[in-house]
Amino acid sequence: MRVIGTAGHVDHGKSTLVLALTGIDPDRLREEKEREMTIDLGFAWLALPPPSGAEGAAPGSETVGVIDVPGHIDFIKNMLAGVGGIDAALFVVAADEGVMPQTREHLAILDLLQVPAGVVALTKTDAVTEDGWIELVQADLAGTLQGTCLESAPIVPVSARTGADLPKLKQALADVLTTVPPRRDKGAPRLPVRGVHPRPPDPLRLARDARGPRLGLRRPAGDGGARGARGHGQGHRPGRRGHRGRPAGAG
Repeated sequence: MRVIGTAGHVDHGKSTLVLALTGIDPDRLREEKEREMTIDLGFAWLALPPPSGAEGAAPGSETVGVIDVPGHIDFIKNMLAGVGGIDAALFVVAADEGVMPQTREHLAILDLLQVPAGVVALTKTDAVTEDGWIELVQADLAGTLQGTCLESAPIVPVSARTGADLPKLKQALADVLTTVPPRRDKGAPRLPVRGVHPRPPDPLRLARDARGPRLGLRRPAGDGGARGARGHGQGHRPGRRGHRGRPAGAG
């Protein structure tokens, strides 16, 4: 599964855009609701249309994971954790403000990490009333992107509030992902286990075999089975690279 990560200045509408695209609110923490600001990573998934020119493909034929990152400079470490393994960036710039400090900072991070592709969403177009302003912001933004990994990224003006041109943004994401080769699946993802009682947290290795998922615990107790796994709102076996899941251990 491909993974898209947001990036951009604080309060430019990254989380609101994710909600409008996916129907999933990535801001899950009470503090985020109270402060109206993303603090930690948020997660969602999105069904994309077939790439342009893919005749006969079923609508929504590819589902991608979405990681929403905070834009505030105080939470830059969380942003770094979110974009480290993405396949493409959803770079968000508000049309009413244009390029801002964290716009440049997040762009520099994406460039340093050599994120292979991306789409620029010019959000909050509904907040712009002055003729020619959006075109002016687009020109400035194109200049900012010059010489970076997003130099050739399409710029799509959208409004998360009204829904204007969101289908165009989804299509642009589907098209840009066709330019990104799949990453190698090593078949051995690792993740920490939290909230295990009465035992302390253990590193977990989740592998697959013909009988279903197995949980490999790095401790003397050895392997344990898995009753199943859930991800993206439904039960499933552990999937390929990029799949998010929550295994339920047994034994």
